Parts: sequence; structure tokens; C-alpha cells
Amino acid sequence: MRAFLTYGTYRLLGALTGPLPPAMGYGLGRPVGALVLATSPQLRRILTSNFSHVLGPDASEEQVQSLVRRACANLIKGHYDLFRLSRLSNEEILAMTRVEGREHLDRALARGKGVILFSAHFGNVDILIQVPLAFGVPLSTPVEHIQPERLFQYTLRLRTSHGLRMYPTGGPMMGLYRALKRGEVIGLAADRGIDVSTRKVEFFGEPASLPEGPVRLALRTGAALVPGSGLRLSDNSFLARIEPALELQQTGDHEADVAAGMAMVADVLERIISQQPDQWLLAKPVWPMNGLDGTP
Repeated sequence: MRAFLTYGTYRLLGALTGPLPPAMGYGLGRPVGALVLATSPQLRRILTSNFSHVLGPDASEEQVQSLVRRACANLIKGHYDLFRLSRLSNEEILAMTRVEGREHLDRALARGKGVILFSAHFGNVDILIQVPLAFGVPLSTPVEHIQPERLFQYTLRLRTSHGLRMYPTGGPMMGLYRALKRGEVIGLAADRGIDVSTRKVEFFGEPASLPEGPVRLALRTGAALVPGSGLRLSDNSFLARIEPALELQQTGDHEADVAAGMAMVADVLERIISQQPDQWLLAKPVWPMNGLDGTP
């Protein structure tokens, strides 16, 4: 019954909010975000924990909670964007997104070994991951196989409506390797692993378990490891930034090379998140929460 209600709620929200004009859809962010926080104490605990680490020990409780409220409003805006994604044309996606650094992506693609575009859950991934596709650049990514199954299939249809290839976790990931062999782009989240190995790394001054996949895959395949991020602007348009590929070490000591690469990735993530922390929309704990698993 709970699974049915979850799926039904998403379908209802999608049907009601997807057709709304942006002024109304984005206007739901603050009031609905406040409602979600009021009814989801576990989500509040997770966001409070993550943002307490980002702001550091000198931040007041009010500063942390203000950030939590703004982040939850952005989460709701992100859901509105997801619900209307299939209604947007490639031209509309490009019109609402300004891209900086496309030359870095072109240079990385020219190497011929594929590109691993990595980022945090920042800005709005569902919109920004469509931008390379709108430019005609194929892109593949893994996706968490959530339950219930009907909800997973519904969100999958929305996210792949512009040609994005998504490979559910728990199944074969050979599609990602094949994409790199074809010289294409794969997108990987570097702030939270999905059924992958992780490594302890210094992150905002404390150890956190971050996924090793982007670094290990780049070292194994020779693919370029390229940082990317997308910032939601005050008018709810987006600024997408693509940076030069990281120069990973190849010393012959593979584990040392992975550790060095992970430190570089963590530095990039810290810089991305610090520019606008309320747009770090990760609703899972990154640091231990007194033994809680953090599942909402």
C-alpha cells in the first residue's frame, strides 16, 4: 500500500505541476519545501548534518537551518523541472542554460578515449545533464534503481525523454564501458556512490566516503576526467560550467594514484558546493550520523 501511495503521489504531482508555467511551478518551491521539512524529520536531520559539515563548526544553528530551508525549496524546484522535462524541447533547454567551457569538453572528446563528466548533486542534474545531448553529444549514466518499480519506470521515462541513456544499478554496467570505447561521454556523481566502492577522503575538513568509480575508471580506460557543474540562477535559468580535465597521475602505484585522484576530486567538489551550498541537493548523509543510515 505504501508503495502504491508513493507512486500515485508522484504521478499526481507530475500531472498537476508539469504543465504549470515556470512562474507558478517555481513559486511552489518555498511553501512546498517548508511542508516537506515539517513532515519529514529524517530529511531535516540529513540536510542539517550535511550542511553543518559544509558550513563548519563556527556556523550557528540558524545559519544551518536557513540553508536547510533554502535547499529544500530548491529540491522542490528540481522536482518541478523533472515533471516538465519531457515537455521541453532541446531548444528550450538550451535557451534556459548558459554554458561556459564547452571547449574543455570538445578538447577532452578529441582525445578519443571517451569522457567521464563528474559532478555533485548540485543545481539541477535532471536539466543540466540534457545539455550535451541538446548539442548532439551522446551521454550515458547510471541511475539508482529505486522502488516501487512503477515509480522507477515513470521517472526513467521522464529523464530519458531527450535521448539520455541510463543504466539501472543492480544490472550490467557494460553500456558505460562501451560508451567510453565509442569516445562518448558518461556522467557520474562523485559525491555519493550507488552500489559502488568508496574511499575515505578528507572532505570539508573531515573524512567522508566518496565513490572511487570516476577516478578508477579514468585510470583504467584513459578517459578524460572532466569536472562539470550547473548553477541555478536567480531567474531559475542555469549556468553550466565545464572545466579542464584533471591531470591524473600514472606513477605505477595504482592505489596511490587513485588516492591522489580522489583528493583532486574532493577539492573540486568542495569548490563547487561552497559557491552556493543551498544548491547541494543530496538527500543522503555524506558523513556518519550517529549510527543512522540516513534513509528518509
